[in-house]
Amino acid sequence: MKIFNKFIKKKNFAFFLLAIVILGSIPRSIEVISGNFLFGYDQGVFFQAVKEIVVNHKLTLIGTQVGGGGFFQGPGWYYLLSIPFYLWRGNPYGGMVLMLMIGILTIVLSVVFGRKIFDIKTALTIGFLVAVSPAIIAQSRFIWPPFIISLLSVFFIFFLYKVLQGLSKFFPLLTFIVGLMFHFETATGATLLFQLLIISPLFFIKKMVSLRFYILGLLSFLSTQIGLFMFDLRHDFINTKGIMKLFISNNGDDSAISRVDLIVGHISVFKSNFLSSFQMADSIWPLLFIVLVFGLASYFRDKKIKKVQKWLVLYLATSPLTLFIIFIFYLSGIWEWWILELIIFYCFLFGIILTYLFKSKLMRFFVMAIYIIFFFSFIDKTIFFYKNDFNDFGGTHKIRGKIEAIDYIYKDAKGKKFGLLVFTPPVYTYAYNYLLWWHGGQKYNYISQEDKKGVFYLLIEPDSGKPWSYKGWLETVIKTGTILETKELPSGFIIQKRYEEENKIQ
Repeated sequence: MKIFNKFIKKKNFAFFLLAIVILGSIPRSIEVISGNFLFGYDQGVFFQAVKEIVVNHKLTLIGTQVGGGGFFQGPGWYYLLSIPFYLWRGNPYGGMVLMLMIGILTIVLSVVFGRKIFDIKTALTIGFLVAVSPAIIAQSRFIWPPFIISLLSVFFIFFLYKVLQGLSKFFPLLTFIVGLMFHFETATGATLLFQLLIISPLFFIKKMVSLRFYILGLLSFLSTQIGLFMFDLRHDFINTKGIMKLFISNNGDDSAISRVDLIVGHISVFKSNFLSSFQMADSIWPLLFIVLVFGLASYFRDKKIKKVQKWLVLYLATSPLTLFIIFIFYLSGIWEWWILELIIFYCFLFGIILTYLFKSKLMRFFVMAIYIIFFFSFIDKTIFFYKNDFNDFGGTHKIRGKIEAIDYIYKDAKGKKFGLLVFTPPVYTYAYNYLLWWHGGQKYNYISQEDKKGVFYLLIEPDSGKPWSYKGWLETVIKTGTILETKELPSGFIIQKRYEEENKIQ
């Protein structure tokens, strides 16, 4: 009978897990189903770099450039993106599939690890919160490295819990995860590492981590940074110097007013981060705050709760404050994607507290109200996304509009060779260069060159903020060539066909 009951529980757990995954997958799948997604400057940089790795077999020691060009992240994002690049033969669509898979895996592991730490109800509540979180949903709909942080944060919480249990062997895994974060968002990895160093004396005092595994943890972290170390040794420690410059005020303005402004800016970012974590949080945040405060007070007073679980909850609850204090020493503005791990922390924290309070008849009504608000707001927004985003052509910003413009040029050329020059507001044409290599090369077996000899085309992406700006480009960069035809596509792209005699002196 016990075996049968256990089997039934497992089936129920699997059913609810599947339901949560399906629920979370619906809004996350919009771009994968439509095949139309944002593909701009950053995505062009990513795929050009991955092309060098997969096609030209040029391995890299560094990743994307950050800090105003002062230093680089680890190359992990490029190597991860190389998997869908290879499987989809360079089609950026593979990158969208990767982001969807990462999003689904984040939901699944939140539930699986939540069950290993707490009980089934808590695990499913955490999974539900992750599945319907507006910020985490958005992460599956855009190809961008910081969005991998959410998945890594789930591993971080689980390994941290194991360390708090006194299982030293998980400490190297914990530091390894922190090290991996440097490959996707340096600010996240650096601040979590610093936070870990702050609480590490607890690991010794409570004998949670032995000296042997502490050393192994340090080596584990360093192993994730080998590429950057090698790059630094070869290039006069450019990375180290770039990072150091971040903490040196270059403007000489250390006034109390500027520092206050920075702190106010930091508060705004942390507030926005929290409000984006939950459905309708901007409207019901007082309710969430009251429930959280009451829940934490009751949770820590409850002697039935395991001490190790209280340690984890304390860490999750205080992380926003400790990270905020760490960022006070950063003498510039911060960005919301630097603290994406907090969204996962919030989902775990509220999942734990809401499940705990649901046991109380007094608080059950408030908890149910929060569940209902989250669910129906999620449904409403998902319907909105499919009505608007699914059918949104995207103009010059999404890949379909760009491909349509490229197809127009190739078809107009009728198989003849041509030159092509691109104007785009970000100035750098990485996105177009990549699409011309992938789409133009595979479909038309010809990759246009940037020259103005014979027939050549101008592909113009107008700046929505300064729609006249491309005219300066025409007058200073292009200058020559007889205009044969000018065509404005429905997407907003302007295509101009010109002719310049090949033997004419420029």
